[in-house]
Amino acid sequence: MNRALIWLLLALLTCRGVSQEPGTRVPSVEMAPVGKVGVKPGSTATVRLDFRVGSEFHINSNKPHSELLIPTVLKLQTNDPVSVASIKYPAGQDMSFPFAPGEELSVYSGDFSVSVAVKASAKAPAGRYPLTGELHFQACDRSACYPPRSVPVKFEVSVAAQ
Repeated sequence: MNRALIWLLLALLTCRGVSQEPGTRVPSVEMAPVGKVGVKPGSTATVRLDFRVGSEFHINSNKPHSELLIPTVLKLQTNDPVSVASIKYPAGQDMSFPFAPGEELSVYSGDFSVSVAVKASAKAPAGRYPLTGELHFQACDRSACYPPRSVPVKFEVSVAAQ
């Protein structure tokens, strides 16, 4: 499918999602609570953030097949002395939909997890440090895409005494 046709299709689908009656269909993405996260000064710990996409919806993966699609992105603000060393997204599932026959989109649906490596500086004092941010995504169903949105992300990292 040529680029102009894809752009037109996405614009029409987005407009359709915007024009629906308020409250009739609200795509949801929720984050599960995060258990205790502990790290020693100078060390790294991996935190698994579990998300659930509401039934009948999907969101674009972090690496959609087209640059015209909005990727799912996790943004975190760190709190010294804890930093984010890396964020690893799962591979998307290739699926085709009636609005783009013959094309496969890389999406997340149902449950998916994002892994975050957090690092405490070598001189980190013992204590609890909150990390906050958001997961930004665009949700679609089998016939319409909805305006992009974000859900809050929050968890706490405990730095142990040396």
